[in-house]
Amino acid sequence: MIPYPAGPELHAISTGKQKPEELIRIATAIHPYVTAIHVREKKQSPRELWTLLSELAACGVPPGKLVVNDRADAARLSGAAGVQLPGSGLPASAVKKGFPGLRVGVSVHGPEEGGRAAKEGADYVIFGHVFATGSKPGAAPRGAEALQETVLACGGLPVIAIGGILPENCAEVIRAGAAGVAVMSGIWEAENPAEAAEHYRHELELALQPEKTGGELR
Repeated sequence: MIPYPAGPELHAISTGKQKPEELIRIATAIHPYVTAIHVREKKQSPRELWTLLSELAACGVPPGKLVVNDRADAARLSGAAGVQLPGSGLPASAVKKGFPGLRVGVSVHGPEEGGRAAKEGADYVIFGHVFATGSKPGAAPRGAEALQETVLACGGLPVIAIGGILPENCAEVIRAGAAGVAVMSGIWEAENPAEAAEHYRHELELALQPEKTGGELR
């Protein structure tokens, strides 16, 4: 398995709403605080996507932090670290065989999908949506309990929580067993994306520390 960075994970997933130059500006500012930057630009052609990935690297965004949504070919050609597959996409095992060296993530929505992704060789999964989110209006959140069940079904595979993730609920998902969180609008549409990313990072680090009451550990 490709080594997965230690510590709480923070994945920043692009929203598809920014123009390329704005996306590059934000990615350049936030990369020191995040584990991975997911380029999820569904409206871009393969050539446009390859150009964007090349420009991100040229502007100082480490290729080792870049993940491409559903395009293993673009990830490999651009030198990106990984690819994020949809639940209905190709099996992780097939992608890893065809593109050795890529970190392969799979988006899942429950324990069964998570377990299948683990068996197929995924390096991690993104589970959601955990909390209510404006990106899925009217859709009921799956909740922290379902997240915990998915963590158990994945048998030790890192599970990243997504959907309605705010700095103040990072601790809840970490307690449920998540290896980290994935954020879209909370970072990309923030007034100061770098400051927002730093805030998420801070809350994730705090979530791993023992709680203190009156100077005593509890």
